[in-house]
Amino acid sequence: MSRNNKPRKNKRKAQRRTTHRGRDHVDQRGAQARRDVIGVVNNYVTVHEGAARSQAGLPGPQAGFTGRETDLERLLESLDPAMPGGAAVVVSTGMGGIGKTQLALTAGHRALEREWFSGALFIDMHGYTTPVTAHRALQSLLRELGVETDRIPEEADARAALYRATVQAASTEEGGPLLVVADNVSTPGQVLPLDPGPGGHRLLVTSRERMGELPARHLSLGVLSQEESVRLLTADLHVSDPDDDRVRGLEALTRVADSCGGVPLALRIAAGQLKNAPDMDVGELADTLAHTADRLAPFSDQLGGLEAVFAASFARLPAEQAEMLTLLGLAPGPDISTSAAAVLAGVEPGQALPRLRGLTASHFVAVSDKRWAMHDLVAAYAATLSGPRPAARFPRAQRRLLDHYTDQVIAATEHLRALPTDRVPEAFTGRAEALAWLDAERTVLIDTVHLAHRVGHDRATVSLPINLGTYLDQRRLFHDQIAITRLALQAAQRIGDHRGEAMAWNNLGSTLFGMRRFEESVDAHTRARDLFQRFGDHRGEAMAWNNLGSTLFGMRRFEESVDAHTRARDLFQRFGDHRGEATAWNNLGGVLSVMRRFEEAAAARTRARDLFRRFGDHHNAEKAYAGVGIALGGLRRWDEAAAILERVVTFFSEQGDQHSEGMGRYELGLVRCRSGHPDLAIPLLEKAVELLRATDDPHRHDRARDALNEARAAD
Repeated sequence: MSRNNKPRKNKRKAQRRTTHRGRDHVDQRGAQARRDVIGVVNNYVTVHEGAARSQAGLPGPQAGFTGRETDLERLLESLDPAMPGGAAVVVSTGMGGIGKTQLALTAGHRALEREWFSGALFIDMHGYTTPVTAHRALQSLLRELGVETDRIPEEADARAALYRATVQAASTEEGGPLLVVADNVSTPGQVLPLDPGPGGHRLLVTSRERMGELPARHLSLGVLSQEESVRLLTADLHVSDPDDDRVRGLEALTRVADSCGGVPLALRIAAGQLKNAPDMDVGELADTLAHTADRLAPFSDQLGGLEAVFAASFARLPAEQAEMLTLLGLAPGPDISTSAAAVLAGVEPGQALPRLRGLTASHFVAVSDKRWAMHDLVAAYAATLSGPRPAARFPRAQRRLLDHYTDQVIAATEHLRALPTDRVPEAFTGRAEALAWLDAERTVLIDTVHLAHRVGHDRATVSLPINLGTYLDQRRLFHDQIAITRLALQAAQRIGDHRGEAMAWNNLGSTLFGMRRFEESVDAHTRARDLFQRFGDHRGEAMAWNNLGSTLFGMRRFEESVDAHTRARDLFQRFGDHRGEATAWNNLGGVLSVMRRFEEAAAARTRARDLFRRFGDHHNAEKAYAGVGIALGGLRRWDEAAAILERVVTFFSEQGDQHSEGMGRYELGLVRCRSGHPDLAIPLLEKAVELLRATDDPHRHDRARDALNEARAAD
């Protein structure tokens, strides 16, 4: 069933390399209208769950990797699929900044070079900032493996099973097992379902925790020795300038290394100061670090001199870079684009870029795919820079960024919902660019809602979840949608934004419908309908009726569904919303067809088709036309039904919509078989089975397979 205000590629393969229980009946009276787990590892209180972002292939490790040769060999030994004795399970414990990620990436690349694995996947689980759940991680990994979003099951065990099956299929196709790297894990529950299963695959986990619950061999990463620390400093300086003669100052380099406490992150930041100031004597840096370390000693705990290094490096930043780092400490999400950083700083992107590059040179920030990110320890330090009573410009900058994200999401959503004849905002060149922006910013946008809620930015807290609903529904990111929609509800109720509250209830109902939590969906849509009705928003009321009808249809409460869609249709007609009217007509036709009221169903879907065509929505027009064909088949008007369905199959085949093509071939096959032509039905149904299997629709695939067996028996 189609749902209002909810507008639908295959990802690349892994490369080498407060709910209320609904009532039993909707009161419409008087309504007006395990296998190998390898972990490389500070307790942190999380605020909310994070969105997942994975990638095919591994990021490159930092240049100048050194000091972990023994650890690297031990890790490679555990990764080797050919090692006798079965699965090697390794967990490496260590504090933040100790170099777990760099070790894992270096080992992963070495393993790929040795052709142990046919491909690799990488996902940052953000365990110490906004943790990604296993459920979300599986969805992200499946998308990287080429599974379409709307084919990924919501049920946890089914999702994990599909992941293992897809990994195995990719392994067979590519000719070897896969390596999956899950970085920054804080709890075993984040990664247990990510076990890719037997076949030599490996799951390599990095975490600060020991992860005793995982069946794992433990590899403990400690601080570097004095000698290893000096070697890392020297290597980092050599990468920048092979002729830098300061590497000969062993005594001063040793003092710097001692101040950094053997922590690789601190050592790289210290080296960054030297690289940024070629005239700086190493002894001068050693003196500065020693002085700062004494001053910050009461706060150091076991951070190995990180605060001292951070503070000393920050003190040497040019004013504009220092201001930018302070502002980045106020930004939501794990990374930021150049344009968003410019908004935060109140400058043009061309002015923000050299400041960000300067922070990269100082090792405060790293850049990847034109996005700027900080290690979570650097981010924690940056968050303190504005102070407990920040100057007015800092909250003002944060509000400016929240408004920017809100405006951009509104513009992107208009593109997702637009038809060819609609005027759309100029912020994006088209639907594809808007969708790409939402994909790139998804993790940041989810965190933006939580930040807006914490700082009392009501516009962003209410508007962002409502407008993100279309995108999150399309990507089937239901848990994210529920979490942020509940924040929108709280804020809208608190400030008396009745329309915002109604829209939030509507979005929540649609999300619950997608999760097949029908009783809760009915309750949410009923609340939305009542609010829209109470405050005279007739189009909103019609939308809620239509969505309520779809949920009732899912519950097989067909008479109530017909009544709800009829009310929606009448309201849309009365107020001139022809798009909404078309959707209501189409939904009504679907219910009537299931009820075997075929004449009415054909008429309803013909009206829907004509309305969709009128405003250029040809895709939905053809879907409605397919419904006409199905209804005519129910009336045994075989030739008319077949002609319509043949046209529909051709259209969806040309559009590359495999699922709709598969459904069309299934319906056409039924018509051919029931009209006495099983020989014509068989190739149609064979192709339907293939397409519905490929698009991971087991329910309809089984129906098509049964129809194929019926046709073969009749032939």
